[in-house]
Amino acid sequence: MFRFAQHDRVNSLLKSLLLALGVALLLTGCKKSSTAAPQVGPNGPVEVVIPERGAYTGAFMDFGDEEDDVTLETIEDFEQMVGKHQAIIASSSYWGEQNFPADNLNVIWRHGSLPLVFWSPWDKPYEEDHGPDKFNLNEIIAGKWDAYIDKWAEAARDFGHPMIVVFGVEMNGTWFPWSGSYYGGAEWDKERNNWKGPETFRTAYRHVVDRVRARGASNIKWMFHTNNYQYPYETLKCVNANYPSSDYDV
Repeated sequence: MFRFAQHDRVNSLLKSLLLALGVALLLTGCKKSSTAAPQVGPNGPVEVVIPERGAYTGAFMDFGDEEDDVTLETIEDFEQMVGKHQAIIASSSYWGEQNFPADNLNVIWRHGSLPLVFWSPWDKPYEEDHGPDKFNLNEIIAGKWDAYIDKWAEAARDFGHPMIVVFGVEMNGTWFPWSGSYYGGAEWDKERNNWKGPETFRTAYRHVVDRVRARGASNIKWMFHTNNYQYPYETLKCVNANYPSSDYDV
């Protein structure tokens, strides 16, 4: 997925991910560091456990160009390198695949970590810095992809274990096709009291979350994930313009 030419771009992504992971853990909770699989019942409540010392750690490992080639060997090699078990392990699920990454999440869960999924409305080829593709936000809002959303939600529910899901990561930049820059940008929407670009993203975000919840996937904790800086810097890409409300990030 990410084919960066600049080292600072990679660093900024990792920093924003680690910050977001820390916030998500406060909301989601996880068993204290252990190599054993957490004992949590299917779709049961997730206990919020604050560590007595330090903080939970998570990682976005090298799972290939599409970030979905999750293997136990890669996870174990990474943990051996850093010398620490990872409480959260992130990977991607693209709408272009039209499936739920059950195998990947089972590898992560059985390893004793909490899966974090970047669920991205992106079609093949996964190339950055271009406008809307097959999974246009307006068509998502109109219900064109409801059948896929429902199928993914049911599979997530049947997975049965706690997981964190990010819809439309880093919408406050122009590198992904769900950026508000491609949906009206800074044109003002008087009825919504917001810029049209961010408002389109917020509406699509709420539509997706509402449908997933309606299918009974109560084991999902939602994370609103922005980049750690706006690009290009414009008011319309500020976090609060894109934020879907506190009802949609827990």
